[in-house]
Amino acid sequence: MSKITEVIPQRKNPKRFNIFLDGEFAFGADEDLVVSRRLVIGKVITPEDLERILFEAEVGKLMERMYRWFGIRQHSEKEVRDYFRVRRKEEISQLTVDSLVEVLKKKGLVNDLEFAKAWVEARRRSKQKGIRVIKAELYQKGIDKEIMEQVISGQVTGDSEEELAKQALEKKLKYWKNLNSLELKKKSYEFLARRGFEYDVIEKIIKKE
Repeated sequence: MSKITEVIPQRKNPKRFNIFLDGEFAFGADEDLVVSRRLVIGKVITPEDLERILFEAEVGKLMERMYRWFGIRQHSEKEVRDYFRVRRKEEISQLTVDSLVEVLKKKGLVNDLEFAKAWVEARRRSKQKGIRVIKAELYQKGIDKEIMEQVISGQVTGDSEEELAKQALEKKLKYWKNLNSLELKKKSYEFLARRGFEYDVIEKIIKKE
């Protein structure tokens, strides 16, 4: 068995601590782990406890990376898992990734329902994307069909689709002002279809132009 002899805040990150066992540096731990495992000077740690603590310390270290990554934008559970899947050189076990995902969920960082809501709102506001494209994007992000339908039915109506399609098309019309009627309709249809708008929505918009 080993005894904790020092718990020292790290210089670059005071919320992480260097843990010393029997006078020698053993591992780094975040604040949550120090509190949950009561890593205080004088505590005796069994080999079995140490193995579990080292595993949790690895998850905690990865959490620091996740905080920075989620600071850029929200991510789905699939995106988190893919993040580590493509980084095979790091040799992060599946068990570690599973534990990390659970921690992220408990902290509210991974929430596919909230992610889907934010994604739909952002893509419609900034990119003026139609439902078809947005559904494809959410599918690629690993969002369940039930969540997808719940979010879309709550945020999207026929009227909002028409208004969004109209706004998207208006930005293009000024570049096509010299086209004849047939060419203009063709260009408009192709553009709105690429943006993911449904056929009936496109038809209504083009007839009004």
